[in-house]
Amino acid sequence: MGRNGVTINFSGLDDLVRGFSRQPAVIKNEATRIINTVAGKVEKTAYQNSPKDTGYLSQHIMAEPKGALNAQVIATANYSIYLEMGTRKAPAQPYMDLPLKHMKKICTPCYQTC
Repeated sequence: MGRNGVTINFSGLDDLVRGFSRQPAVIKNEATRIINTVAGKVEKTAYQNSPKDTGYLSQHIMAEPKGALNAQVIATANYSIYLEMGTRKAPAQPYMDLPLKHMKKICTPCYQTC
């Protein structure tokens, strides 16, 4: 008998233990895929929401995978921050904030239940 009066012997768990040792990589890869998919959706929506005066800004919005569990969506036009945030003379024309808030609203319940 064990310390608490019960002894349980397990046998044949080698495959199970090996399966668990592989799971973190599988989970990490799937989470990375999901993050990249979300970044792509933010990119698409930001593109759709961006001002189209010349089209330069919308052509320079891109999602970039940044390794495992990390991606970024960037606008490389040198004036992109001024359109997003506004200036003292020009009101903000947010094109990136709205899709980020939308995806956060969708994704937050998913990872809070995990």
